[in-house]
Amino acid sequence: MTPHGATPYTLPVDVLRTPASRWLTAGLGALVALCAGLTSPAAAESSLVDVGDQAVVIVQVAGRGNAVTIRTWDRPSVEVDSGDVPATITHRMTAFGTVRMPLAAPIPPMPYVAHDGAGQVTGQGVLPPEDFPYSGFRPGPHDVVRISAEAGARLTVTVPASTGLLQTRVGGGLTTIDGYRGADLFVVQNYGRVQMNGVTTTAFLQMINGALYAVGSSFDRVRVRANAANIIFERCRSKQIEATSVSGAIVYDGGTFDPGLARFESQTGNIALGVTAPAELAGRTQDGRVYTQFERGTPIAQPADGAATATYEGGGPLVNAITTHGSVYLYDGSLANRRAVAPEWRPVQQLFSAHRRPAPAIAPHSYRGSSHHGT
Repeated sequence: MTPHGATPYTLPVDVLRTPASRWLTAGLGALVALCAGLTSPAAAESSLVDVGDQAVVIVQVAGRGNAVTIRTWDRPSVEVDSGDVPATITHRMTAFGTVRMPLAAPIPPMPYVAHDGAGQVTGQGVLPPEDFPYSGFRPGPHDVVRISAEAGARLTVTVPASTGLLQTRVGGGLTTIDGYRGADLFVVQNYGRVQMNGVTTTAFLQMINGALYAVGSSFDRVRVRANAANIIFERCRSKQIEATSVSGAIVYDGGTFDPGLARFESQTGNIALGVTAPAELAGRTQDGRVYTQFERGTPIAQPADGAATATYEGGGPLVNAITTHGSVYLYDGSLANRRAVAPEWRPVQQLFSAHRRPAPAIAPHSYRGSSHHGT
């Protein structure tokens, strides 16, 4: 547990090289290994790879200062456009649903270290390893396309709407995922920003430092882990969601929940939940307070400053928000529509305003790709 008043560790944490070697060997390392022995890699400004149904697309970019964009189209091909930093592309068939390539990703432990204001270490911990089962990704042979590039890449990857698994592993920079509709999404990033616009999928999302923002998206299941990264969901629907952070704030604004697990937890960060559909919201904190603000009549039970429940529109799925040293904010609608808020609400409203971006118009099944490929 991070001590009260501690600041999070902000140095690089390479989640792909933790001491738990058996997890890396069996899990993410295996996913890298499946691409060994491929045909000779080719670097080009633009490449087109034809694939079958439920292809696996792996995007790996080292270092910081990258700009990676993932788009979706209705063609059975993966298109890669790169700028001055060329991309290396490999392609092979691999069987999944075996001992070597199970239908689940083992997530390695995520270590963190806390410091005080003077820079002295005050504590450390490890988010434990866990498994993330794939959803809708069938066993059997799949096309696997791996795209890798060095730091400073300007990379645009367009994937089929029928993609089975998209994995991005980026050191730092801006990663944008537009209109992804594949079965599963796996994102790991150390620094910068990950932005998801209009995605519909099952997802594992791990952000170490920076911000992770999703808008207009729908998740049957989503697992989020963060160290000092802020997590923002805007106008999203979740059937099953579990989001945890060490010190980053978590905002789920103007969203809805289907019946299923819904849990948000942070050690030192604030948590804000704003809903637009029936829900039973429960907030709890050890050292902070639970604030409520509902424009429509909503029964509130608040036995103490550190605990409250709100039954919105007659109640619905149970949603839990738990923080140790931060505060919890429960409300209806969106923070974007609140022009004047009390001082205690300003931290989450300012964070939300600083990180949100207008969602672009996305037609994920109508991209036709670069003009030089034709249709």
